[in-house]
Amino acid sequence: MGFKKILGKVADKIEDKAHDMQEARDERKKEREIEEEEFQKNEQKINDLLDKFEIPDFELLFEKVIGSKPTLEYEIDKDSGRETTKHPLRREYLDFVLDNIHDEELSYKQLKDFAIRHKIIPPSFFGEESDIVGDVNEFENIINSIHRGFDPEKIKDEKEFQAQLAVFLKAKYPDKKVEREVTTKIGNDMDIVVDNKYVFELKVPKSRAELRNLSAQLEEYVEEYPSICAVIADTSEIDDDTESGLTQNIKQYSDKYKVRFGIQTLVFEIQKRK
Repeated sequence: MGFKKILGKVADKIEDKAHDMQEARDERKKEREIEEEEFQKNEQKINDLLDKFEIPDFELLFEKVIGSKPTLEYEIDKDSGRETTKHPLRREYLDFVLDNIHDEELSYKQLKDFAIRHKIIPPSFFGEESDIVGDVNEFENIINSIHRGFDPEKIKDEKEFQAQLAVFLKAKYPDKKVEREVTTKIGNDMDIVVDNKYVFELKVPKSRAELRNLSAQLEEYVEEYPSICAVIADTSEIDDDTESGLTQNIKQYSDKYKVRFGIQTLVFEIQKRK
């Protein structure tokens, strides 16, 4: 093969490679333009949605979806010389979320579905459907039916409380699969699971410590089952074995379950039998 012919083939390869690289650049530019257009279209929706977020909601989003959060800053007190933590302001939380959206680490759909799943907004907030909206609506209906229609009798222990609620759900929803003591991937048993996706964790607490332990259980379960409701039997009014002030503790922990995990709590005043 002649030297000129070899040079010609090398030149052709270089030209082809340059052409491919230019096509790749053009394609990426087009993708970025589409992404920017999509962001502009959803920008107001994103801002409206983020307006509904409280600081604990941001913290949960960083932990469960993004996997990182704004860096804490530290200040040195001039007088004492002590180091103090300067926590991010709300504006910094917002900027961090928007930066992750621009960097494609977080999509609008992820943000919206997270907000619906954790009950930061109702499914109808934007007047459009989400993949999980149907499940959320159905779960809310089941919770509401328990709240309105479940009238537990006297119980001896948590097993009887669980059995009564299971009977109620089977009668109310005969076409649904209602199971008791369903084992999670990490080996824990959830009290009641409906259709393999709606979890009802029951507790008949005697102390604040048991409510704290329930919080740890819910934190583990929510990783695998986003739709969870805590159902608590408050027997403190007629049960001498319960810790004083338990009713107030139940209210406080119900708020914690809601803020930290987006989990609703149903509380029933129930008498215990010997």
